[in-house]
Amino acid sequence: MAKAPLDSRRRLGGELRRLRLAAKLSGPELARRLEIGQATVSRMETGQVRPSVDTVRGWLEVTKAPAKVRRSVVALAEDAQVDVTGWRSVFRGGMAPQQRQLHQFHTAATAIRHFQPFMVPGYFQAAGYARGTLLGFRLTKEVPDIEQTVEARLERRRILVERTDIAYHLVVTELGLRTLPVGATTDDRAESWSTMLDTAKLPHITIQIVPADAQMEQMPICGWTTYDFAEGSIDPTIVQVETPAAMLTFAGPDVRPFEIGWERMLASALSPGQSTKLLRRMLGSK
Repeated sequence: MAKAPLDSRRRLGGELRRLRLAAKLSGPELARRLEIGQATVSRMETGQVRPSVDTVRGWLEVTKAPAKVRRSVVALAEDAQVDVTGWRSVFRGGMAPQQRQLHQFHTAATAIRHFQPFMVPGYFQAAGYARGTLLGFRLTKEVPDIEQTVEARLERRRILVERTDIAYHLVVTELGLRTLPVGATTDDRAESWSTMLDTAKLPHITIQIVPADAQMEQMPICGWTTYDFAEGSIDPTIVQVETPAAMLTFAGPDVRPFEIGWERMLASALSPGQSTKLLRRMLGSK
């Protein structure tokens, strides 16, 4: 099983530990020089706490880190304060690398729970539908790597189908499934629905639809993906939310509201069998 992808907080911890070892300092010795507890040093290195930027600067000073390393580690410490990756950073160097990063999250997880209220989920999108949704996230008028990005998104479907050791559970709204992005055709959308039907037959995949007329205890504010990782991971569960401004990553106690939301969405959704019947009806009247 691949290791869980590291968010900025855990990458920061790994860098701090590497610098301490390179300086040949023990945890207690570094703690003494920084005037903090030894347990705090350990939690910082394992990503369990977010050190302040000033503490990180002190760590860099004590370990005599090179100037280039100091700049990159301070930048990482600043990102780790809020666990937010701005879209300028996400799309730096093109959109395709961001799609491939999502592959890493998928292959590292043991289970994935996905709530999508606004569109056909990326795993099932036909090429034309994927192109339309991806262009909808663009930051500029031109996206030079759009075809590579579409290919990377379609690759996620292959991973979903082939990695039978990863349980995938989707809850999607009927209204979201009916969304048609600019540039996509109704045939693209129907192809996406058909892919969902075929994929739902696999034993490790569960698909449930919230019908348009369902009564909902909680209205959908956003979509999210919950990744469960193997026992012993620093964060056994994380949640990712895409917004127009940033990719948000939640862990620890902050995951709880999404767990509650998931249960409420499940309560409003049709059973897997009823969802399959609804998809067939939608295809028949596309």
